[in-house]
Amino acid sequence: MEKLVSLFHPDIEGGKTTSGITRVPEIIKAHPEGCFRSTFFHDSTGQEFYGSLPLVFAIRKARDILLEGCDYHGLELQLETAGRKLPQLPVAGELNRLLDSADTLIHINGNVFKPSTEVYGFQQVYDDSVHCIEALKKLGFTQETMAIYATPEEICVEIHGGAIGLTNDKSLPGLYHRLLCHIAGVKSTGSRLQKTDIKTVLLQSCHPESQILVPGCNHPALHRPKVGVGPSHFAYGIAAFSDFCGKKRTLNECLQETFAWVKFIESELPAIPGLKEKIEKLPEMPFSGGSQSGKASTVGSNSSYSGRFQPLKAEFADNAATFKAQPATLGTISAGLDRSLGGGWVSAGLHLAVGPREAGKSAFLIQHALQHEAKMPVLYLSFEHSLREFVTRASTSTVGITLSDLLGQMGASGSIGENARTVFANALNHLQGRLSGNIFFSGIEAGRTGLDPAEIQQLALMMPGDGEKLVLIDSVCESDFGGELDSRLRQLREIAFTGRLTIVMSIHYPMTCDKRPHFIEEHDLELLHKFQRYSDSLLVMLSEKVNLRRFVAMVKGQIDAQLVGSLEQKALQMAGNKRFKTDTFTLMRLIHTRTGRRELLLFLYQPDTGKFFELASLPMTKA
Repeated sequence: MEKLVSLFHPDIEGGKTTSGITRVPEIIKAHPEGCFRSTFFHDSTGQEFYGSLPLVFAIRKARDILLEGCDYHGLELQLETAGRKLPQLPVAGELNRLLDSADTLIHINGNVFKPSTEVYGFQQVYDDSVHCIEALKKLGFTQETMAIYATPEEICVEIHGGAIGLTNDKSLPGLYHRLLCHIAGVKSTGSRLQKTDIKTVLLQSCHPESQILVPGCNHPALHRPKVGVGPSHFAYGIAAFSDFCGKKRTLNECLQETFAWVKFIESELPAIPGLKEKIEKLPEMPFSGGSQSGKASTVGSNSSYSGRFQPLKAEFADNAATFKAQPATLGTISAGLDRSLGGGWVSAGLHLAVGPREAGKSAFLIQHALQHEAKMPVLYLSFEHSLREFVTRASTSTVGITLSDLLGQMGASGSIGENARTVFANALNHLQGRLSGNIFFSGIEAGRTGLDPAEIQQLALMMPGDGEKLVLIDSVCESDFGGELDSRLRQLREIAFTGRLTIVMSIHYPMTCDKRPHFIEEHDLELLHKFQRYSDSLLVMLSEKVNLRRFVAMVKGQIDAQLVGSLEQKALQMAGNKRFKTDTFTLMRLIHTRTGRRELLLFLYQPDTGKFFELASLPMTKA
């Protein structure tokens, strides 16, 4: 079946024609200046997609950043017009009008640019393309599977479709888009995309309606052709590369570039083993700016920017799919807590568990770590425990042995000591055998003097995988925030959202249990004032032996011996008929969730084994 390509040029009748791949040089010979092609090839019916994956990297001017239809991680943008800074960016139509005004300025991270000023020049284009070429090679692509073309303003890396091994159907653009985002480290923030390290990649470059300058054709503004480059051109640095791309070529030299491109497209290459399956498993990513047309180097001109000022109806329309979708959640240690949270911890959110010392917060987080480490990367940071302490507690929790008694017996002589050491060794071996390799621990050996969100972000990035990750931060004191509680919580929430990190952090907070823990009291309001605006949920943990009777008194209005006995029996059964002298009961007071639900949950907590068992729950209200 012949592969067809759409070609676009103002001198062609109707501005567009359809041609077989092998006939493209004839058309370029007649229209050597400014001839663009469709991203994908198609059959005679127009229903099937074929072709290479184009990765386009282009100079980004200040106006491009505003109009591209995606976010840029680490950039704060503000518009100034007629000497006044706008509090929010306007909608696309008004934004375009303002950008064409002579007195409009764009503030980017405190620096002032005119709309036509370059923010990311050709050096960044060069560096980004080199970075992504290296990422492609790590996936298994060889030099023979890539064709690289450049002008003085952009670099295009085309990956041969045969090497990728994807089927020729309507799903091809979406699958290519997933691979593009994976290679360039692009993140999804709901209905929008966010560029991270690779700032010059054009996210619309594999959209079906995008257009790409044909190799060998002169750029309509630069009047220089798009030419093929290889490893030798990159070897001599940016200056030599720019000189090579900036040279004028004769028509015959330009046509040779077009013929070389056709030869690359028409060649047969074997698929890289396993790559197709990996791409199909990548998460779906929204196309930046929606289904808009335009040349690859100027796509996004009709899109709008997050934080724009527009009517609620328009905001609703932009985010309707996100509103209707069930928020992704990550399970906790109990079904009751999951229900109270609306399904579990909200993914890519910041969740705080506060309470006094010895409330079981560390055990709570360790139980989470062991529950999830087989399914996703888990980072466990402790501000109070060493690696040895963590492993000891995790191993005894895994097999359900009594840690305090065991450690006391291990120093004894004779059979008692020998047996205790054997039991402990077996527990360590059991833990080592069940660990998947997804959990990473960093404790007091790291010598931290405070909580640094940038360090947490970097450690999370060092864990393998591109999907969701769980970060557990244990035993933080208010002093660890260095007097910057608000700013560091804000940073943590931002890196959770942008990095697909679900962060659960325990904070030491001195407090006692009131007589009416099922009510929101004055000290709860103080907690909410301090933490609510930054957290997706706020859990207060209080562990005392009398909590069981407190809970029954709240349910019945008095101490009901029969109900106390029934809950004690339930606790014994859930603990496998194992009770210890140190056993206590924990009240988990969920005083804040984004769903507005407040719940009081009763758990049996066994410090010796580091385990929690859910017993009952009660709604909370304002006193």
